[in-house]
Amino acid sequence: MKCKNCQMEIEEGQSFCPSCGECVAAEKKEEVQATPKKAPMTKKQKVKLGLAIVAGVLVLALLAGVLVLALRKNDVFYKDSYTASHFWANLGRDVVVAKMGDFELTNGQLQVFYWMQVYDLVNYYVELYGENAAYYIGLDLSKPLSEQVYDEKTGMTWEQYFLEDALFAWHRYQALAADAADEGYELSPEYQADFDKLYSNLQQSAKEEGFESVDALLQADLGSSVTFDDYYYYLKVYYTGNLYFDEMISQFVFTDAELEAYYEANKDELLHYGISKDSGVLVDMRNILVKPISTKDANGNAVITDQAWEDCQVKAQAILEQWLSGEKSEESFAQLATKKSEDDYSAEQGGLYQYVPKNTFTTVDVRHILIMPEGGTKSADGKTITYSDAEWAACRTKAQALLDQWAAGDKTEASFGALANEHSDDNNGKVTNGGLYADVQQGDMVAEFDAWIFDESRQAGDTGLVKTEFGYHVMYFVHRDGGVEDWAFAEDRKVGDTSLVKTDEGYQILYYVANEEGWEVYCREGMIEDNSKELMESCAAKRPMETRYWAALLSEPAREQA
Repeated sequence: MKCKNCQMEIEEGQSFCPSCGECVAAEKKEEVQATPKKAPMTKKQKVKLGLAIVAGVLVLALLAGVLVLALRKNDVFYKDSYTASHFWANLGRDVVVAKMGDFELTNGQLQVFYWMQVYDLVNYYVELYGENAAYYIGLDLSKPLSEQVYDEKTGMTWEQYFLEDALFAWHRYQALAADAADEGYELSPEYQADFDKLYSNLQQSAKEEGFESVDALLQADLGSSVTFDDYYYYLKVYYTGNLYFDEMISQFVFTDAELEAYYEANKDELLHYGISKDSGVLVDMRNILVKPISTKDANGNAVITDQAWEDCQVKAQAILEQWLSGEKSEESFAQLATKKSEDDYSAEQGGLYQYVPKNTFTTVDVRHILIMPEGGTKSADGKTITYSDAEWAACRTKAQALLDQWAAGDKTEASFGALANEHSDDNNGKVTNGGLYADVQQGDMVAEFDAWIFDESRQAGDTGLVKTEFGYHVMYFVHRDGGVEDWAFAEDRKVGDTSLVKTDEGYQILYYVANEEGWEVYCREGMIEDNSKELMESCAAKRPMETRYWAALLSEPAREQA
């Protein structure tokens, strides 16, 4: 079978695509509506660490690569379970599990790599599926991982999977860190200062959380045999390897001819995902969001008064004036965004949104009345219903009659909502919100519905009929919030432009950074990924790893044992 995300061939029994890491098992589960995404996913998070994550391509390469590796090797099946009691795990914490030249990995250090890989994967799917993550991934952290099967075909357990994953990660990180040392690369003074303060910061955390020591704090999440030295080693190798790797890939430069060649070589795949030379530009911009303060009405509902909007505008204007009175550089804008912006995502990146396609932030509010066709003929398996042309025509006539009825009245949004509550077949005929869909992003709805509401000519109060697989929709367009895109994608927009734009979220102070043809961006990212994998593999290949599976001893987090 093929992965629905990247079209890679997948062997039967695998739970994840070896290419992109997509959860294949999810295809067999009940579909859950995805949450609209306004921005790329944040980088993976670390346990109780006050350092910034600069993971980049390496993290994704590790996530995808280990899945192939795990199915290729059999040594990990040496034991059915590697989990040991606290006594035996602690006794064997200094035993070497893997070697790479002069570098050695002990059981204590392995513990940290192991549980970090567990938490990374879980957090990755929590980002995708929220509270449904465990359901889709098929992993229950409240139960022993050695008793949960990851791959039905090979019999690999989740414990064996994560053990192989941890060893794979150590090999790559340590190889990169070793290359960094050979090249004279060192962590920046800022990072080194964070490492120097790490123990005292963890001491404070241990005290605040009621642990008797730093080791006890770490053992609660990373295994009962872990010490601070093990954790420090992991972080030093991880950051040194990752930051060095990021520096190497930042030096990749591709010519126009190379981008053209990559496009032609991958044209079919790019077109499959809607990427062509006519797909438009992607914009880089920075923002500072200022939100109005809401209050409660008599019924306890949150409302934003006109005065609150005025106050919000005054506050945003003052921030803009503060920037205009200074050096007026992108760097100073980024610094101000970090301090002042109420955008939870972009503030961490100095207000930066990178490679933004048109309509990323645009949302619409629309009301509709769904009229489903009646009758139909069920298929032999009872899974589908086919309607005749006459049945579809009757459905359309009924929908048009409702639209005519509304048009013959006061033609207000309220009267349309009343008709929706009375006649709509949506939600099994139990519509109580006037048929309102609020904050809809492009791609949220089926294609025909989506095309109507995101038609660039659409105006508030527009009505019409739209046919979809579900029936005929009587449409009423309420509102479009597209101020950010209208400004960012204006033809006369140039680098360094700033503006104050009102959106449904609040007032946005915008700074225009750059734009680039979308196909060039995707081709460059593809070439970076290909070259990054080659760089990482070559780095690891010249430093082969010797693994001693028989010596591996894993322990459960102390918090789980309590």
